[in-house]
Amino acid sequence: CLHELALLGALRLLHQLDLHALPAGVPDGRIAAATFGDRPFAFMLAIMFLGLGLSSLLSNVTAPLLLIEVLRPLLKDMPTDSRYARALLLGLAFSCNIGGMMTPISSPQNVAAMAILRQSGGYITWGQWLAVSIPFCSVAVFVGWLLLMVVHHFDASQDERERGSSSSIKIPAVIYDHEELTSGKIASLVAASATLCSFACQPVASIFGGTSMVAVLFVSVALGTGMITRQTFNSYSWHLLFLIGGGGALGLAVSGSGLLQIMTQAAQARLSADPTLLIAELVLVLVAATTFVSHTVAALVLMPLVVQLGASAGVRDLAVFVCGLACSVACALPMTSFPNVNSLMAVDDHGKPWLAMRHFLRAGAPMTLVMTVLLVTLGFSLSSLVI
Repeated sequence: CLHELALLGALRLLHQLDLHALPAGVPDGRIAAATFGDRPFAFMLAIMFLGLGLSSLLSNVTAPLLLIEVLRPLLKDMPTDSRYARALLLGLAFSCNIGGMMTPISSPQNVAAMAILRQSGGYITWGQWLAVSIPFCSVAVFVGWLLLMVVHHFDASQDERERGSSSSIKIPAVIYDHEELTSGKIASLVAASATLCSFACQPVASIFGGTSMVAVLFVSVALGTGMITRQTFNSYSWHLLFLIGGGGALGLAVSGSGLLQIMTQAAQARLSADPTLLIAELVLVLVAATTFVSHTVAALVLMPLVVQLGASAGVRDLAVFVCGLACSVACALPMTSFPNVNSLMAVDDHGKPWLAMRHFLRAGAPMTLVMTVLLVTLGFSLSSLVI
């Protein structure tokens, strides 16, 4: 129950940042035009890093929704067979998937992994998480951008070839409305920032009884002071909270029934006993699973097994952390993560989409392979130093 209370506080925190931080900080289209007007691929890299940053602050469910609205005025001037538009949308999806690795609350699969780890008595601090995720995710976004540049080079349709090279692409100036920060909004952001710092610093959170109690305090203050209304509170992603809670209950049931022990013994007979090879093999299993099923569902189902196998090899926390990141790697199919679905559903004014399944396969399959290699090399090395 405490883990679900922490998630409730995280949902409130994400809503607070979404409501007040982004409207005051969305990049102005005029600045984009002045800075990147004749450098469209530099603009794509900037959008990808923006997706990474916003996903770490707002979750990789909220961030792609916001950024697709930022890009929509630019996309509407591009034909649906524009390979640059496809690269831009794929870059947004891939960067938000990577952004889902940034913090323990930046994606549902991270929340699920941490909840299951806590049930077994383990814990990974925010400081440890960020020490690995910031350099790893930054490198991953840059590598993804390079990969999209290669894919873009060979992705021109016949109609686009007849129209001419995409080198003439210009980033048009777009005017966005900005909201002024009032004293009430500033107070809300200060409260959200203090809560986020408490989440990141375990000694501070322990003064109040842990991150769960900090979350309850934050939600109580927000409700008591009128920062959120009943309608807003009821609009939170309660289905996600119940999904995570149900996943925790499923993990306890699998463990208590003896099924987890049976699965662990069967897996141990086929997987390596060496901790490093074991984690690499578990990463491959998770990437394969999340290629075809939801990232969140795969984390809920497979993380109890990862905890058990990691504990038997003496690397429980390390295995859960690396495998938690692995749950966000797969991006070959559009239906397995929300950022992918968000980009797939983007359409022009006539209802025609820019992306199709084949575009995700063409760019997402090599991206998944590259990210897997990057995780079992750079990601594992960084994690071994910190966790």
